[in-house]
Amino acid sequence: MNKEQNFLVRYGLHNFVTCERARGRHVFFIKGREDQSMICHATYLIKDGFGETTPIEII
Repeated sequence: MNKEQNFLVRYGLHNFVTCERARGRHVFFIKGREDQSMICHATYLIKDGFGETTPIEII
């Protein structure tokens, strides 16, 4: 597993967050049908772990 996948599994986000390489960088995708508090929590963890400019899309 790569760094991003390990991160998702470690924090239990792998059930509703995926990470793909797009335009030369990693983009995190959060399933929009998840509870809003979980979306906010996942966004916070991703930005804390990978930086404020990390692209995150709600799908």
